[in-house]
Parts: sequence; C-alpha cells; structure tokens
Amino acid sequence: MVLFVTVALLAVNLGSVIAVWWDKHRARKGGWRVKERTLLVWALVGGWPGGIWAMRRFRHKTSKHSFIAKYILAVVLNISALIAIGFAVVV
Repeated sequence: MVLFVTVALLAVNLGSVIAVWWDKHRARKGGWRVKERTLLVWALVGGWPGGIWAMRRFRHKTSKHSFIAKYILAVVLNISALIAIGFAVVV
C-alpha cells in the first residue's frame, strides 16, 4: 500500500511539473495554453509540491496573485483532506 501511494504521488507531481512546464512553453510560443483549472486540479489531487517547484523553477504564474490565491486554497484543501483521511483511519 505504501509503495502504491508513493508511486501515485510521484506520478501526480510529475504530471503537475509537466503541466506547468508545458504552459510556460506554450506561453512563450504564443500557442494553446493549459487551463488554470487544470493546474489547480493537479494541485488538489496532491501534485502541489511539484507544481510549486515548477512555478518557481520556470518562473511561471508567480506574479499572478489571483491564481496563487486559488493555488494556496487547493493546497489547503488537499492537506485538509489528508488530515481527515488520517483521522478516519485512526478512529
């Protein structure tokens, strides 16, 4: 079970990194962009560490305050869900 969760989190974080990189790449080229909603969903399902790393690494979306506020909310919701699941498992 631990191996499954570890692999799943690595995959989700890699997906988040790729999504941020792809959006930055397309922004530079003036092409089709990744929807903000997609980036937020990656964060919500656990890809936020990779997403934060990618945003800082590629200097992407770091000055868009409305997006950052939504991203922080997604992170808080993800962590809250993990805590709730942890309590449910213990009880």
